[in-house]
Amino acid sequence: MKTLELAKNFSASSRFAVPRAVFILMIYCFFCAFLSSAMTGLAITVSSFFLRYQGASSFSILVFLLIELLSLALIFILHYGLFLCNLRFVRNQPVALNFLFAGLRQRRARRGAAFFIFPLILCMAVFAVVTSQVEFFSLPMFQTPEQFMDFIKNDPDSFRKLLRCYVMFLALLFIVFFPFTFVWSFVYDNTKQNFLKSLAQGLKFFAKNVFGFLAFEFVCHFRKAFFILAFNVLHAFIYKKYQSSSNIYSLGSLISFASFALTFYTAASVILSIQFYYDKLNEDTNKASSN
Repeated sequence: MKTLELAKNFSASSRFAVPRAVFILMIYCFFCAFLSSAMTGLAITVSSFFLRYQGASSFSILVFLLIELLSLALIFILHYGLFLCNLRFVRNQPVALNFLFAGLRQRRARRGAAFFIFPLILCMAVFAVVTSQVEFFSLPMFQTPEQFMDFIKNDPDSFRKLLRCYVMFLALLFIVFFPFTFVWSFVYDNTKQNFLKSLAQGLKFFAKNVFGFLAFEFVCHFRKAFFILAFNVLHAFIYKKYQSSSNIYSLGSLISFASFALTFYTAASVILSIQFYYDKLNEDTNKASSN
């Protein structure tokens, strides 16, 4: 099936699925934020308890890292549930909120969640090296939250420096995780095989269709991307030129919110389109192999 035809089919068939995808993404983000804050608080509390004992600083750091790794594993399990829900949206199958936690009951998903921690650690390691070695991305060392707040207040260029690092980290995440785009789909559809085999199938599917997939995503979402960019440019222009005018500055805040809402909507649409692309091409492949 050609890219334009696929994009038209997605636009026509996803009209009612995208709002549901937005809702499930909101729930996913809420649980991730809650889980991250709760596990970080637990890690700080438990590690601080061991700091009371002399010579236990290394063990305290180890406990903190283990709890944070567990938090990441749980987030990736929820990520599997997010993709599962979107695949069922594409297939017009019923979806309940508990589907988001389906990975907790599946050994393959739990193993996949543990696997995905390693690419994330790689991203963090590269990020740490770049920010410490490349002047363009360098940041001062923060020992406490107060030092971080002082940096934001006292350095007039702090926002720009943080934005550079944020964009670079997102780019690293995209580069490292992009080849794994279809792995969760194969994990869900192949219940009788282990995670590593599904991982290999997902990587093979991606390598075979990477350019077609990128073209499909571009056709489906380039208009939304254009409006997001236009909103951000307009907001930056208002923020820079009209700080003295409260009415126009308030308009900039509304534009910023519109940009955020459209970005969130686009993210949900992209996740749904990934599952749509997988479902249609995998369906065509299965038909071809059976003939």
